[in-house]
Amino acid sequence: MFKRFRQYRPFIDAGIQGSMAFRLDFLLFRLGDILGAVVTYFLWRAIFDASTHATLNDFTLPEMSLYVFLSFYVGTFTHSHSNDDIGDDVKSGTIAMRLLKPISFSATYLFEEIGRKLVQIFMITVPILGGILLFQLFHAQSLPLNPVNICLFLISCLLGYLLNFYFNLCFGFSAFVLKNLWGANLMKNSIVNFMSGTLIPLSFFPDIVSKILSISPFASLIYTPVTIYLGRYTLTVALELIALQVFWVLFFYGLSKLIWRVSIKHLTVQGG
Repeated sequence: MFKRFRQYRPFIDAGIQGSMAFRLDFLLFRLGDILGAVVTYFLWRAIFDASTHATLNDFTLPEMSLYVFLSFYVGTFTHSHSNDDIGDDVKSGTIAMRLLKPISFSATYLFEEIGRKLVQIFMITVPILGGILLFQLFHAQSLPLNPVNICLFLISCLLGYLLNFYFNLCFGFSAFVLKNLWGANLMKNSIVNFMSGTLIPLSFFPDIVSKILSISPFASLIYTPVTIYLGRYTLTVALELIALQVFWVLFFYGLSKLIWRVSIKHLTVQGG
């Protein structure tokens, strides 16, 4: 096991170095994400101010505020660039170098992304998650801290990231046929953001739509971890949702293996 880890350690280092090489670009992206969360918060605050009810779909304003910033944090944690990386490598032709390496093709992307993810988490955990915890301390009566929910939340986030990685890996393999994924990625990201509860909690949709989306893999990316943290489920239901996440991770892991075997036959190396 440790020998295999040493094989992929250079990819983790490459991911870290890649993130640190363009520090200003990295900071501007994170600042843009934070501003997006702030704008969304003020939008929901305006909606609550205009409403005659103290709650909307069982969400109070403090809960919705927490949901908005948690969804931003979880979105950063679970986001995966594996499809973008594969698309760029296919377009530039550098994918040939990865294919020549005597190690797992998919794992090279995973460990390189883990390196980038470590930098991202280090940069945003203290200001964002620390701010969320302070916010809860000031609203201890309506938003109590629950150590069990926090532990389940972290497990759910990890599973959400693995699910997103393998889902995007499956999508990224289509670059072997399409050659360029830029437009397809824009469409995919818009659909996933909508169906994962990033913009609107899934409980705001009609009951039948909400139930369908709740068992879909997209809910496991954002909505499930955030609502577990908010304590909107019993322990039994939370564990069932985590089990569902495990199922979707295994499903897309197996699907990525199947798509790889089919799509590799259609690869033509471009660039140079």
